[in-house]
Amino acid sequence: MEKISNRVIVKWENSQTGVWWNETCAMVLEVFGLPGERYESKPSHDAMFFDFKSNKDADLCRILLSERL
Repeated sequence: MEKISNRVIVKWENSQTGVWWNETCAMVLEVFGLPGERYESKPSHDAMFFDFKSNKDADLCRILLSERL
């Protein structure tokens, strides 16, 4: 997969629960709003991808989710 500088990747792990994922997605929603305007999200079989339209938002998301990446 090509590296996209505005992409934040949160990998699936066995230790993560549904609550953990709800909280992670809620954190992104609280700061950036619903997908579409500032970012798009999409799941894959091994990770969740958040593709941001700006480098600033991608960097802020990396800081926001730093303990979860």
